[in-house]
Amino acid sequence: MFTKINEFLLKKVISNWENTEDTNVRASYGYLEGWVSIVWNVLLAVLKLICGILINSVSLLADAFHTFSDVLTSAAVIIGFKISKKPHDSEHPFGHGRAEYIATFVVATLLIFVSFEFFKQSIDKIHNPEIVRYNGFVFAVMLFSALIKEWLYNFACFLGKKINSNTLIADGWHHRSDAIASLIIGITLVATQYGYTIIDAIMGMVVSALVFYTGISMIKECSSEIIGRAPSDEYIGEIRDVVFKVEGVKNIHNVEIHQYGQNKYVNIHIEVDSMLSVAQSHEIANVVESNLNCKLNVHPLVHVDPYRG
Repeated sequence: MFTKINEFLLKKVISNWENTEDTNVRASYGYLEGWVSIVWNVLLAVLKLICGILINSVSLLADAFHTFSDVLTSAAVIIGFKISKKPHDSEHPFGHGRAEYIATFVVATLLIFVSFEFFKQSIDKIHNPEIVRYNGFVFAVMLFSALIKEWLYNFACFLGKKINSNTLIADGWHHRSDAIASLIIGITLVATQYGYTIIDAIMGMVVSALVFYTGISMIKECSSEIIGRAPSDEYIGEIRDVVFKVEGVKNIHNVEIHQYGQNKYVNIHIEVDSMLSVAQSHEIANVVESNLNCKLNVHPLVHVDPYRG
């Protein structure tokens, strides 16, 4: 069911959706996920906030702000993709692709502060318990929220995999954490009508911990990208396969990959017959660069060394 909805939205909104290597198309994917998330999260956050106030539930209020934080995250996604599509300039010779990671880092930090605040409120409510007024409508709202957030998770991951964006996939997991929280709180509300009022405070702590974990995970993810994450063995294997298919390449070494958003810069040393002329060696290097650019959509820089056997 989710897949059909995802594909319908993608094809309806982005006319040239298949051209994912295009910078503007890639940005459109980020805008689509961001705006769809913002619309739904604003609606859900307002519903949860009203319900939390009506029934006096700290766990529900914490979840409302958790959902509202998703609005900020999605806004950061949109801003990040908008900046990252800007072309390179004299001050940023490799482009602006890492802007989306910085935006994610800022929002993740805000999440951690929010989690601490609600954790303190939950502890206070354990020492000073208050009656939570169960309401069937509120329970229905939480189940509805869990369903919508699970779809948003699926939608973000669907788009993220299409353009190979860890930022969208991370935003998707943020949605799933909220889906789990909404489901837990829905169950909690049922428990409170049997007199277990303290469980609301306990679940408030659980949700706060979930928000904290989400923030830490996001910081870890984007920090790794900012610092420069090592490429996977599978990707190195793809590069080797392309290079070794070029006639004249005897060996390769010192493969380095630098990623700036969707832009990948590959530095690689190839070894060729030492008896070849400079012109012949240069021509082999040109073919390697052309093949890497066409088949893997990277910006290659090839160094030529003599083959030692």
